[in-house]
Amino acid sequence: MSANSQVIPLETLIDSLIVDPDRFEKAEYAEMGVPMFLIGEDPALPATIDSGAVDSGAVDPLAQHFAALARALATRKPMLDGDDVAILLELLARRDFQPHGLPELVTDDFSLPAQAPQVMRELAEGMAQSRAIRLVNFHATPRYREAEYREQIAALARDFEPITPANFADAFGGTWNHARPGVMPALFEGYRDNLDVVLPILEEFGFTAWFFIPSGFLNVPPLEQRKYAACHTLHLPLIDEYPGERIALTWDEARDIVRRGHTFACHTRTHNLVTPDTPHAVLEDEIAASKAEMERELGIAVEIFCWLEGAALGINAQADAMLRQSGYRYLLSNFKLQKLQ
Repeated sequence: MSANSQVIPLETLIDSLIVDPDRFEKAEYAEMGVPMFLIGEDPALPATIDSGAVDSGAVDPLAQHFAALARALATRKPMLDGDDVAILLELLARRDFQPHGLPELVTDDFSLPAQAPQVMRELAEGMAQSRAIRLVNFHATPRYREAEYREQIAALARDFEPITPANFADAFGGTWNHARPGVMPALFEGYRDNLDVVLPILEEFGFTAWFFIPSGFLNVPPLEQRKYAACHTLHLPLIDEYPGERIALTWDEARDIVRRGHTFACHTRTHNLVTPDTPHAVLEDEIAASKAEMERELGIAVEIFCWLEGAALGINAQADAMLRQSGYRYLLSNFKLQKLQ
């Protein structure tokens, strides 16, 4: 967004998000690069700080913006709950990734609204400790949106450094030492158009891509992939740009992506979610078998795992234990990147 873009009144933007809670389910969202934030959570790090009592000069400015937006949200929706975190993070993303699109914020303190839910407080505390990790999430990336992706990625290149496997630990642990903040482009699902359309743009601007794939999708015969996608919550573009052809990456293409300097994480084997009652055999397939398959095919260590719908630790104790036993080091969820080992 350019400096000459119209500034949207904050109250107007908040109200538009409140009245459209299902916006993330719309087809166009599945074709957009959606900026977001995760908090690096490491049990070995010092205890978090009290977000209601910290001097504003002692915390990361991102946390101050987060708190200011939370206070603004509370004036429009006094009864905050966990679902409002998505609204708050979208507001913060617009402020952080598109700074000219929102008015200046009053950041003279770090206090959150009294009714802020616990997850909101955890996010604020993580940001205060500089443990926020910026991502831009892509799913399907059709060619008819190529110009939009180029504009977005060019803007990222002006303001951010790439997060790579080599500097990932610094981004996670709050020890990032670059002048500009880091950003992690995450490409979900293993779609063919990720390789054909958006990866060349990311490479042009010097970014490392992080592919989160359900490994089983790459094994499905080409003519069965659309049916598989429909049965496994894999959202396809509104226009089919590969009629009669495959829509998923091949393992040969994935290996070439690795040779080009990018990396992969596991998004389960069949694009599955976890519940408290998920059977042991299903967990083994989604967690352990998928890791073994990806490492065998790609020749790299696969250290990050992500469930469908972004479940965090604590949903299923057996699943949490299996993630650690299988050798994963991190779990990526909707709001956190949790260290496992």
